[in-house]
Amino acid sequence: MRPMSSPAEMTPRERNDAMLARIRSGPPQPYQDGGYVLRVLTVPGRRTGQPRSWPIGVVQWHGHHYLCAPHRRRDWVRNLLAAGECTLEGDQPSRYDATLIETPEAAEVVASYLHAMGRPSTMWPFPSDAPAEQIRPHLPEIAIFQLTAAP
Repeated sequence: MRPMSSPAEMTPRERNDAMLARIRSGPPQPYQDGGYVLRVLTVPGRRTGQPRSWPIGVVQWHGHHYLCAPHRRRDWVRNLLAAGECTLEGDQPSRYDATLIETPEAAEVVASYLHAMGRPSTMWPFPSDAPAEQIRPHLPEIAIFQLTAAP
């Protein structure tokens, strides 16, 4: 077994596995409007159909839950686009239908998420403190999913 590495030395898979273990080790964080919580997102693989899990920040905005990604090329985004549904460990109910949104509201969700993070991020195609007006032109290249409890 390989000795534990610092986060800078870890592969992306090792970082994800460490974050999944951390999220699963404690009770789920409570949702708070305008903030985000960490959850384990599970989506069927688009080719295999096998469940794939990722650590994810879930935003609550005006009582609804959202997932945000800085681009649509991420595996979890492509899998969620294909499946249209997911589960979030720690939520009751845990099954959700996921709808990609590109409305002006989507830009507000991203602005709220980045503000709640409270630290700069270079992953997005705009500054972390960008207002919704600056985010809106990027909606076709980023991904914002609204989650609705599945029947």
